[in-house]
Amino acid sequence: MTTIETDYGTFEIIKDDENAFNVIDFNKKFVEILGKYEFIIGDYFQEILRLKGFTRENSKRIPDYINEYCSLDSNYYILRNPNFNPNLEIKEE
Repeated sequence: MTTIETDYGTFEIIKDDENAFNVIDFNKKFVEILGKYEFIIGDYFQEILRLKGFTRENSKRIPDYINEYCSLDSNYYILRNPNFNPNLEIKEE
């Protein structure tokens, strides 16, 4: 498994379809609340990166998400966040 350093920590690349992962795009799109998820799916729709988080409990739905919500020809990746915090709370300012 490959690890990647981002502005938001180290992630493990589980799958990288057609080398879809781009650290610059990821850093621009990542939001703090995604830190509560163990798995993050990134896919490009009309050249715009979309990120979706999954817990271990709902990770069985990842293939369904990819088949139902990712465009047929879009590239995607699956990351594992080894430092996820399921109790993460974001304080509104």
